[in-house]
Amino acid sequence: MNRQFLITAMLFLLIITGYNQFVALPRARAAQEAAEAQLKKAEQETQRQTGAQTVLVNASPVSKETVSNPKPEELFTLNLPQADVTFSSKGAGIKTYLFKDVIEDADLTPYQGVGYFATLPQVDFTEFARTKNSITFVGDIVAGFSVYKEYRFNENGINNVVVTFENKTSQPLAVASWNWNFGPGLATVKSEMNDNERESKAVYLVQEKGKEKPTLEVFAKDDKQPELPWIWAGVENRYFLSVLIPQDWKPGNLAASQEKIGTQKRLWGLAGEGELKGPQFSIGVPGVTVEAKSKEVYRSDFYFGPKDYKQFLKLPYHLDRSIAFGFFGALGKIARNVLETFYGWTGNYGVAIIMITVLLQAILFKFTLMQLKSAAQMRKIQPEMKRIQEKYKGNQEALNRETLALYRKYKVNPLAGCLPMLIQLPIFLALYNALRTSWSLHGAKFVFWITDLSSKDPYYLLPILMGAVMYFQQKGNIPPGTDPAQAAMFKYMPLIFTLLFMNFPSGLVLYWLTNSLLTFGIQTFVNKKIAKAN
Repeated sequence: MNRQFLITAMLFLLIITGYNQFVALPRARAAQEAAEAQLKKAEQETQRQTGAQTVLVNASPVSKETVSNPKPEELFTLNLPQADVTFSSKGAGIKTYLFKDVIEDADLTPYQGVGYFATLPQVDFTEFARTKNSITFVGDIVAGFSVYKEYRFNENGINNVVVTFENKTSQPLAVASWNWNFGPGLATVKSEMNDNERESKAVYLVQEKGKEKPTLEVFAKDDKQPELPWIWAGVENRYFLSVLIPQDWKPGNLAASQEKIGTQKRLWGLAGEGELKGPQFSIGVPGVTVEAKSKEVYRSDFYFGPKDYKQFLKLPYHLDRSIAFGFFGALGKIARNVLETFYGWTGNYGVAIIMITVLLQAILFKFTLMQLKSAAQMRKIQPEMKRIQEKYKGNQEALNRETLALYRKYKVNPLAGCLPMLIQLPIFLALYNALRTSWSLHGAKFVFWITDLSSKDPYYLLPILMGAVMYFQQKGNIPPGTDPAQAAMFKYMPLIFTLLFMNFPSGLVLYWLTNSLLTFGIQTFVNKKIAKAN
């Protein structure tokens, strides 16, 4: 009896499990999907019916007017000397900014979003008027209540955008808070795309008390709101800047996030593909009541274009603060000014880079000579140093005493090799940052195959030549009897530098190559002079 009961129970459980797995669960999933689809359709319908009303607060008889069905997105293009700018009817934002680059046109806004400088994306805008350098849009929030948005592009790059709420009704209407939108992500020229994710940031500029110049701050997702009023805010990368500069209105809160904008290869594809992210940024505008038969106007300036240091110095709003010169910024600015002077003389930035490298070597020649002499003297006493180390291997006190005696005998100062490097390092870092961020080098030709000093050498000849010079330079610096592991490190260092510099801008590689050649020449001269003296 128990056996039959168990068999019957097992069969019953199998039947129930099969029914649930193959009949009941599929039916439940289908019903859930249908319900979700219906709910989504209902939400879309609700949004369609109330889209314009969400701009308003404190609903009034005017806001309850029948709202027309939302229109499909329309695009409007304004062809300008510096860019072809395409606007969207949804928020009248810049959907495409096709920058007319000296090398090839670059789409700076290729990622999906409402568009740069978009406002009120739930409102359908239509073109109202245009000239050769301006375009105006109008959108009806509700009957009798419209919003106008005018863009004007000026030759100096400081452009204007004006948002006007016009209330033609006989009663006040309150506009809810709204935003200026940036992103997601700001693209760049092709040669800089690999580094763009790291370089793209949401930023704002504030004037701190006690400081002569304003400070650039990065705004991230969880950051607190700025304590001081800011001058401008927006998004930047290494070469481009897009910012809004409020004129006669007080901004609300800032908000930022990192959004997925695509995928990219990691480590030249060796580590597969990873998410590509870019900053999404918004500037809040507090709500306002527009009185009957009146207007509320929000005037702003804005900049959208390359970070041209020379041009920025001629413009207001301290846009040059967006250019990162690094820790030794003052030296970097001097280096850039000297570079521009040499370019004015030669008309070739490659030659100017060589000239400024020679000038730096001339200024630092005394310290370079001191360093190389110290290295040569250390190599000279290496055999005796090794003998002392072996003799006093177990006696640290005697080893130190004999080592100091050896230094005194040959008048060697081991610190003499470090001091010149400490003096040279800030100057070299400053020049590195000056060249790395220089828009002037973009599209600048040098000779033959080097047609863009801001991008990598297409044939990798400069980094290979640089590595070869570094190899012979390091080979001459390895003292006899050096530990094999340490000697191997010296030998492989040029290879590491070569691989590192493969994708560096060719202007930077040219600087390092010139510096290595000059140092190698001085080193050869010093070694021969010391050899003759012996």
